[in-house]
Amino acid sequence: MTMTNHYSGRVSGTHITVIRLAIGAIVMIAVSLIGQVPASAQTSDANSPPSSSNSQSQTSAPTTGKKEQVGRPKVITERSLFFPDLAHSRLPLTAGEKFHLAIANCVSPAAFLGSGFSAAMGQAADSPAGYGQGADGYGKRYGASMANRASSNLIGTYFLSSIMHDDPRYFVMGDGSLKQSVKYALRRVVIVRKDDGGEAFNWPGIMAPLAAAGLANSYMPDAQRTAAYTFRNYGLAIAASAGVNLLKEYWPTITRKILVPIGIGHDLHKP
Repeated sequence: MTMTNHYSGRVSGTHITVIRLAIGAIVMIAVSLIGQVPASAQTSDANSPPSSSNSQSQTSAPTTGKKEQVGRPKVITERSLFFPDLAHSRLPLTAGEKFHLAIANCVSPAAFLGSGFSAAMGQAADSPAGYGQGADGYGKRYGASMANRASSNLIGTYFLSSIMHDDPRYFVMGDGSLKQSVKYALRRVVIVRKDDGGEAFNWPGIMAPLAAAGLANSYMPDAQRTAAYTFRNYGLAIAASAGVNLLKEYWPTITRKILVPIGIGHDLHKP
């Protein structure tokens, strides 16, 4: 079954089904995780030390205490040049600092390399087809990817995070198993840390990629200016954010043990 579209002619029913399933999965994850926010807000508050009552409860129930400790947000000891949004301080950011963070994210090595990889994948798949092939086509795909990242960062990291008092930085867990790290990385797609240390639904992280995908219609080829293509890009952006979160989890370890040892690691004892 196909659906006619003004720009692209035909959109397969399979593509529409995949898009719906992707959106449904996001909603299901959000619904399942947002219910855990009130219970986990106390354990994820990196601004204040645990109370004496919490310490006593951990003493009386050591097994439960250890499980609760895994997943607490932590900071790295030094600023990351590759991922500027890796938190290296527990102090909340001002609106101006969120703006500077958004700009830093736009021009970070991760942004340039990520856009290069995205453009290469698009080149191999000839998507968007309107950009063509060769160096010119790759350049257009690269520029479109960088523009999309800039839009998402300025809307989410700066604007929405400022007005909603959310903290756009990524606080690593860093001390869990692979399964726990994957779960934490996925959770951080839909749950954000607040400026006051609490937690809330990640509206900036969820809405900014959608707004950026919509804005991309202003520079996309005519054939790709469709609702189906917009939500396809949106679903890919959400999936990519989960994968990047997992990479951020292991980035301090990768930097310290695999790349040049420059002293970046988790600071578990910093007050």
